[in-house]
Amino acid sequence: MGKRDPAWLPEAREFCRSSGIKIVGWGPDLLTVEAKSDERAKEIASQMERLGFQVVKNEDNPEAGLLDLSKNPQAIADKLATQQKDVSRRHWDEQIEPLIWALGSLLLVPGLFANPARNWRPVDLALGLLCVALFLWDGARMWGWRLSIAADEVRIRRYFRWATIPWEQIRSVENVDAGRGREAVVVRLPTHRSERLGSFGVPFARNLRDRLRMEIAQRRGSAA
Repeated sequence: MGKRDPAWLPEAREFCRSSGIKIVGWGPDLLTVEAKSDERAKEIASQMERLGFQVVKNEDNPEAGLLDLSKNPQAIADKLATQQKDVSRRHWDEQIEPLIWALGSLLLVPGLFANPARNWRPVDLALGLLCVALFLWDGARMWGWRLSIAADEVRIRRYFRWATIPWEQIRSVENVDAGRGREAVVVRLPTHRSERLGSFGVPFARNLRDRLRMEIAQRRGSAA
């Protein structure tokens, strides 16, 4: 057993080996096993209860065929809360995207950066103007996005315009596929309405979703 292996790991490893459960990872308070179906996940959860393990909910695990278990699920929840990343702005790799279009416009539109006396082809000018349009649109989309979490509401800025969503109106927060390896974060409101907060890279989208869910759970818990 390695220095950092938890004390419960040998027993859990032996039990899983004898029960045909495949361990794919572990940490100080977390054991992750393979569960390729909901039925298999329920079966494993029932078996691992004998050792004192409880299921740690992770919405992304069923898609990956995994199941998280812990003897101390509260420690996992506390750790996730302290590790929440900043969700007030888009991730830096998204914020630099408009600069690509800015560079294209500088190189292709006469007089912006390159020598205007150069022999320009019409296609160069057309591409340059397209880059200018994409820079303005992408810049407003990326740099105009902000999120502010207040006691009574979520304040969301899209294209430099602010809107507010009271916590009491939020029924749930979900992620939906937005294509090209991106996910949209959607807030479900009363009477089947919804508010789309934007589309982001998957890690940021899921972190934003989890942060909002944590905020909702805390408010509902304090109100109970």
